[in-house]
Amino acid sequence: MFKSHYLNLSQHNRIKNFIIYGVGQVVNLVSPLLVMPYLVAICEKEGLGKIGVGFSFALILNVWVDYGSYINGTKEIAINRNNPEIIRRKIVSIYVMKLFLLVILLFISFLLIHFVPFFNKEQAVFFFSLSYVLGQLINPTWVFQGLENYKWISFINIISKIIYVIGVFVFITKKEDYIFANAFLGFGLIISSVIGLIFLIKKYDLRLYQNVSQDALILLKQDFYLTFSQFFLSFYQYLPIMIISYVGGNNMAGQYRIIDQIVMIFRTYLQMFFNFMYADVCLQIHKNLKNGISHWLRYYGLNYGVVLLLLVVAFVFTEQILLYFNIRLNELDLMTLFFRIGLIIPIFMSISIALKQLLFALDRNKEYINITIGSSIFSLLVFFLLIKNIGLQGAFIATIIIEIMVIILYCIVLKPIIRLKK
Repeated sequence: MFKSHYLNLSQHNRIKNFIIYGVGQVVNLVSPLLVMPYLVAICEKEGLGKIGVGFSFALILNVWVDYGSYINGTKEIAINRNNPEIIRRKIVSIYVMKLFLLVILLFISFLLIHFVPFFNKEQAVFFFSLSYVLGQLINPTWVFQGLENYKWISFINIISKIIYVIGVFVFITKKEDYIFANAFLGFGLIISSVIGLIFLIKKYDLRLYQNVSQDALILLKQDFYLTFSQFFLSFYQYLPIMIISYVGGNNMAGQYRIIDQIVMIFRTYLQMFFNFMYADVCLQIHKNLKNGISHWLRYYGLNYGVVLLLLVVAFVFTEQILLYFNIRLNELDLMTLFFRIGLIIPIFMSISIALKQLLFALDRNKEYINITIGSSIFSLLVFFLLIKNIGLQGAFIATIIIEIMVIILYCIVLKPIIRLKK
């Protein structure tokens, strides 16, 4: 009876946490949908394409700022959540490591923006986009994920997006103002993240300790190959719009950005679900492998059904969705084709993200790193060739090919491991 009561209470808390977490993520998902039609109307597709290129530049840099904190850092905090001293040292050492990396990243960014023509001709966009990188450095969401403190995660998401939306609607009033769009996104993240970090400083009495530099260097060494693989993964996820801008111009990049933003809603949702389940899946597998995998399979099976349902709705209402984004009537048929090809991506992405979580939980980071680096290098070649030869739809077809390939490789790695440990 007591066991049944405990399970019911645990299930109730998980549903409650998911609702709290979901509210913040809904704001995260909806805010781009609010501002993008306005940006298209004011800055046109060309301006939107430039905004998208700057945003992708920031997201690639964020991989190095995160440097494994959202994977190994979250996992360590989840496992040691009842040991404040370990948590304190982990948080401080990771932030020291992040600061060291930020200095290097800013130096490299200034060189790229100043000397490389592709970046230099839109240097204002790229400089303002760096504010989002600073915000991601401060962002303590990875800590709250390990602690499963979803109220603070939602708070950071909601406040940052409110500032972003208000900034866009109030201050972007003419075509040339596109350069400020990513700055508002960055400022919102900086302000909300500082508030969250202050809470952690007070709760855990965060301060520098004697060997913090040494611990930070150890983390740099331990997580280098994992971060290196994530860096390549960021090329696969965020470089296509730069390739499109380079090959087809900013107008084509704007078309891609509109469709990718909708696909990104599914990616963001799947990443949200990954983050929500990650700490618990790691903990359950750490306790009992068989029960942990059953736990993982049950939740991701249900999630996959939700994703398929949403994709069917998006497919049926494709034209209405595109018209909302101010697509011209003479472009509607072509954009409908691109959009529906793009909707195939989340079908496979849902599976690959779920399998990725299992790889991390089973400590198969090395295999994940090798797959990520290899598939990402291959993807860049496929992207370039398909975009150059068949146009914009080539970007979406390339993504589908890579997702299927990654799923097959993940299954090859996981099958003998699960069979051996059952």
